Amino acid sequence: MELLLTLRKMDQLERAVSVADGIIVGKFFSSGYHFTMHEFNQIYSYCKAHHCKFYIAMDNFVSENEKMLMYEYFDYIDSLDVDGIYFHDLGIYDAAKSYNLVSKLIYDGKTVLCNSLDTAFWLDKGIDSVVLSRELTLPEIRTIVHNNPQKTDLQIFGHLRMSQSKRKFLTNYFREIGKEYDFLNKETLTLIEENRNDRMPILEEESGTSIYTDYIFEMFSEITSLSPYLKRGIIDTLFIENEKQIFEVCRDYKRITSQNREFIKNSLYHNYPDNYSSGYLYQKTNITKE
Repeated sequence: MELLLTLRKMDQLERAVSVADGIIVGKFFSSGYHFTMHEFNQIYSYCKAHHCKFYIAMDNFVSENEKMLMYEYFDYIDSLDVDGIYFHDLGIYDAAKSYNLVSKLIYDGKTVLCNSLDTAFWLDKGIDSVVLSRELTLPEIRTIVHNNPQKTDLQIFGHLRMSQSKRKFLTNYFREIGKEYDFLNKETLTLIEENRNDRMPILEEESGTSIYTDYIFEMFSEITSLSPYLKRGIIDTLFIENEKQIFEVCRDYKRITSQNREFIKNSLYHNYPDNYSSGYLYQKTNITKE
């Protein structure tokens, strides 16, 4: 299993490349990446010089008026030696066909890829692999990865993106209450529901709004049984401010075994107290009141 880090800050590049097998970075059609094109080129060159794999995130929607930008972006990507392109929108798949880049594609539907039939549907299109839904139970994940060895990726750490929309939630909210606030691209805002106390990170960008889980997902106890079948494990650094925590998590996933996994997990909880959770690994999402 390759271990990938999402790179969100330029000053973390050197350390990220030193601990991860590859990095994921975005420019257009992705959330939580705010690099200039100059920085994007610097990141690519540094990764290639240090033999670190380079993946591009294009996992947002593409609107009709963004088609020209999408093809211009593919003109640029086609000139690079990228190791993979994470995508969501079907328009990106069609554009990749025009550039003979389908074999580089990795489908990331966030919450929609939930069974082996969906997995086979995408793999039959000639793409490299798929990212499993963040809302699957552990038995469901095991079934899919066993049926598709080395063809599935999985987010193994970080806040899970649970909602994605082209609508500007924060723009509309602050307009409604008549307040001026510089909220665009800010990673410090949280959403509190009326009947819950959870503080869910919310991020509005030019492309729309995304809402994430209040907790940090981790699967130290489970990863050893899955890693022989997974192609890549993804550590998402969005909203995690402690740089040392990120890189220690990456180091620990690389050295984890069935013998030390509980020690590693307990060390994380002790050294970096936070709201951690196993997410939906042990509970189905369709829980209802009796």
